[in-house]
Amino acid sequence: GVTTVYGGHAMGFEQIEVYRWLCQEERLSVRVLCAPEVEPYGTPWSPEPLDVAEYRQRLDRARDLVDRSDPWFRVDGATIGRGGPCWPGLLLMREPYRGPYGEATTGRSFVSPEKVELAIRYCHEHGVRLSIVTAGVAEHDDYLDMLEALDQAPLHADGRAWIAQHLYFVEPAQARRLAALGFDVTTSLSFLWGKGEMVRERLGEEYLLDFIPVARLLAAGLRVAAGSDWGPKNAFEQIALAVSPHFGASGRASPLPGITREAALAMWTREAAHVLRWDGIGSIEPGHLADLIVVDRDPLTTPVEELPSTRVLTTIVGGKTLDGDRWISPGGDRPGRTPRRRR
Repeated sequence: GVTTVYGGHAMGFEQIEVYRWLCQEERLSVRVLCAPEVEPYGTPWSPEPLDVAEYRQRLDRARDLVDRSDPWFRVDGATIGRGGPCWPGLLLMREPYRGPYGEATTGRSFVSPEKVELAIRYCHEHGVRLSIVTAGVAEHDDYLDMLEALDQAPLHADGRAWIAQHLYFVEPAQARRLAALGFDVTTSLSFLWGKGEMVRERLGEEYLLDFIPVARLLAAGLRVAAGSDWGPKNAFEQIALAVSPHFGASGRASPLPGITREAALAMWTREAAHVLRWDGIGSIEPGHLADLIVVDRDPLTTPVEELPSTRVLTTIVGGKTLDGDRWISPGGDRPGRTPRRRR
């Protein structure tokens, strides 16, 4: 089942402490992995740009927070990002495109290349797992050049591959370069579903050929985890989008191919566990945690248009059954309040 969330973008130290408190109070009903963002930006409460000393202090803090021992809440690595989404004209692209008021833009960088390179080298030298939020092809170009300058592949922290998040537009050569560096990937079909028609309008039809190219990433040998991000929260609707990608505003099909049911389901389960490097979840097998869901149809055989209607009948996390937001007592006679977990 989908029992784990990854907070690797717009994740501040304050939010991490809220998760930690929830865990200490034994109020988490999903497993949580966080990676603090080194330079906060893009929100009304974001501070002014950090100076280099403050930036390095946040890298030190991210390094010192790493803890993968708890069965419910973990912190692992650091996140960096530079650009933003397409709608406000923040997406970093090589060629100009239309901004929100019709003006030409190639995007905006919120974090200097010097700070980005500092974070890359810091994580490489200190064994910190780095997660890079990147969307536009120009942004990928800069990151790939910096990463390849380290002259070492694969890039990892104690066997845990570094992560590329979002990956809106990915050209074939960029996918191959990421794979050669040993990266793992998180992305979301929400971006394609919700932004496809905007991409067509702002950037042009030809850019759809590189927009959320999941089949291309898999063909390059990348391990891909899928998430809901801000789009449809229903995992089975997301799986249907991976199989038959289309745009929500128009219903038009993406020009890119879909992937198999098996591959789509794996991105939400086995491959997600691999990318998060969380042992014991993501698949049903002896020795794994009893995290699973029971559904009302077979997602591998039901018609793809019926996948979004899949109903979850039972959710089990850590061997305990959850009905809505209430745990069911072992006897199954009536729901009870969420129990305090024993350590």
